[in-house]
Amino acid sequence: MSMNSSTPPASMAGSNCAEPGVPLAPPLWLLAELTYACPLQCPYCSNPLDYPRTRNELDTAEWVDVLRQARALGAVQLGLSGGEPATRRDLETLVAEARRLGFYSNLITSGVGLDAARVHALRDAGLDHIQVSFQASDAALNDRIAGTRCFDHKLAIARAVKAAGLPMVLCFVLHRQNLHQIPAMLALAVSLGADYVELATTMLHFDRMAKLILLITSSWPPPSTTAGRSPTAPPCCPPSRNCVKPRATSPPSAPAMTGR
Repeated sequence: MSMNSSTPPASMAGSNCAEPGVPLAPPLWLLAELTYACPLQCPYCSNPLDYPRTRNELDTAEWVDVLRQARALGAVQLGLSGGEPATRRDLETLVAEARRLGFYSNLITSGVGLDAARVHALRDAGLDHIQVSFQASDAALNDRIAGTRCFDHKLAIARAVKAAGLPMVLCFVLHRQNLHQIPAMLALAVSLGADYVELATTMLHFDRMAKLILLITSSWPPPSTTAGRSPTAPPCCPPSRNCVKPRATSPPSAPAMTGR
């Protein structure tokens, strides 16, 4: 669980710590990691490796208390994450309480543990938007990285999210095994009707990856396939993260990645 403040001091960018004598701004974003349980086995995951020793999770009442405290502090946006938050049977209850408290709520999920009926139930409980993660743009690599067959299910859930009328973010975690797929990832996002795309990274060589992303996205023209559709702009990211909007035309070929 973490909380991001709105305007940290310039010398403390990216930190929630204030300089001596400088008051801490109210937190705007609460990231609630509801569980460490997850059906996937992504090798880059930050979940504890000793999961059997960390199963003493907060129960429903305790999480409701956390939400109320966060709202009292000034938090307005809630990320429901994990592990896989869909493994929690009380997820709809927590979403409903978040709506009652006035949070803008975002479910951050792999899609595993959801079906179309549950997506609609979460929407009806008050969920505002859903972020679905993909490990790659094709089934073979996605399922190899995730450690289980889940790509086709993720596609189905992404379509269910859009059918339910919810804004959708697609998240791709980038590393040397799938960097070459960035154009295909963005094309997949367009085909699924994603409202935003998050290109996360596990790489230490961020500068190289950032230049590649900039080269690909800056060469695309404005979207055309979404003409006539009013754009949705959910506050999908806390201040410390960046989203890239999907483009609607075919991307250029990615530059060759040598030595990686």
